[in-house]
Amino acid sequence: MEDDGRIDRLSPDSETFLRPQRPGNRSDSRISNGQHLGGCSTYSPVSTYFDANDGFKSGTGLSNINANGLNMFHQFQQPPIGTPLSPHATEFSNEIAPWKTEKYIVDKIVSNNDQQASIFLQQKLKVGTLDQKCDIVDAIASQAYPLMINRFGNFLVQRCFEHGSPEQIVKIAEAIRGNTLSLSMDPFGCHVVQKAFDSVPEDYKAIMVHELLRRIPETVIHRYACHVWQKLFELRWNDSPPQIMKYVNEALRGMWHEVALGETGSLVVQNIFENCLEEDKRPCIEEVLGNIDVVAHGQFGNWCIQHICEHGAPSDRGRAIDHVIRYSAEYSMDQFASKVVEKCLKIGGGDFLGRYLERVCEGRIERPRIPLIDIASDQYGNYLIQYILTHASNQHREIVAAHIRKHMVSLRGSKFGSRVGMLCTNPAVATRPGPGIGPSVGRLPPRFSGAPPLRHRAAGPGLYNID
Repeated sequence: MEDDGRIDRLSPDSETFLRPQRPGNRSDSRISNGQHLGGCSTYSPVSTYFDANDGFKSGTGLSNINANGLNMFHQFQQPPIGTPLSPHATEFSNEIAPWKTEKYIVDKIVSNNDQQASIFLQQKLKVGTLDQKCDIVDAIASQAYPLMINRFGNFLVQRCFEHGSPEQIVKIAEAIRGNTLSLSMDPFGCHVVQKAFDSVPEDYKAIMVHELLRRIPETVIHRYACHVWQKLFELRWNDSPPQIMKYVNEALRGMWHEVALGETGSLVVQNIFENCLEEDKRPCIEEVLGNIDVVAHGQFGNWCIQHICEHGAPSDRGRAIDHVIRYSAEYSMDQFASKVVEKCLKIGGGDFLGRYLERVCEGRIERPRIPLIDIASDQYGNYLIQYILTHASNQHREIVAAHIRKHMVSLRGSKFGSRVGMLCTNPAVATRPGPGIGPSVGRLPPRFSGAPPLRHRAAGPGLYNID
């Protein structure tokens, strides 16, 4: 029983108060001797409590409870995170001279991973005097690399780029010099490198770029370094920019489609599409379009094809859309390629939809069932047909609905096709596509079916029996 299960989860002492008391049973003796409650069998919040030796007494109950009772439980106090610091803390006063307080606090960040120490110095960089800022930056520069790869220290280094003087920024940039690769592949250091690209002088930016170009294939698809590459492609140079894409294209020739298939590489490829010059990104685009079938079926590669279909040059967009139309039936029933078809339906308007319907509504001599019905019954394709039925023009909607009604019996037997069938037969659900609600999920009432009731049809998914 449910009540029994609830009682079982209670402590043994709780059972003595829940079970009815019978004279002479074990619960009586257990309460009378007071072993389990430290001499306090009952407690009244008003003013009365029971002592095992003296009986009931009046007064403040909690103040008279035996020391063996509630006092045996000590309160647990959560230790503070890091060290609470303030400008008035003793370790920051001038009394601890001759050592430098800023260097001492930086040591605490590096050695103890102290978050509060990092926050304190960040505030000092914002509101401190010029001399204080110089002392802080000097202390940071002395341990710049350990701070850059520290969970809390990297934020402190980033604040130096925001609030430091040009000379102080150059000091930090000198610490990055020679370490760009290792910092870019560090979970905390990569943020410092991205911030540095926004702040350091252009000659230092060029040095950092040349360090990255030493290991292009590895860093472009790296979990952390890929974000540095994206930042690099977004940079705008005042002087003549370094020939970044020239070296990138040489290093990744024949590999662009593999880069586009990866989670991190897909982001880099889309960033190149958006921010690079036409002649710089042309090799990448050509290789992706040359392997469009492989890339479109990829979990992350399909986003690159979507980007070309929506934002590419007219010629590139036309090539991609023509390929999608040619393989529309197959793509519509693929988990990832169907997202490309959906994007084309949303941005292509009536022109693309007309071409798409011509392709999926044409039957073959050996198989009269058109691909549209297969798509409507598919776990991924049914969403495309639902989108057409709810967003297309009346002309296109009626074309699809007419084909759907011809195969209503087949679609009712499909978990996913029944959703599409409801949109074509039941006006009440025309504005809310998707699975039904309640016990009649995937079933259509006879009055909406457009066909005589089926009597004692074999039980199957989405079918109903009428007696």
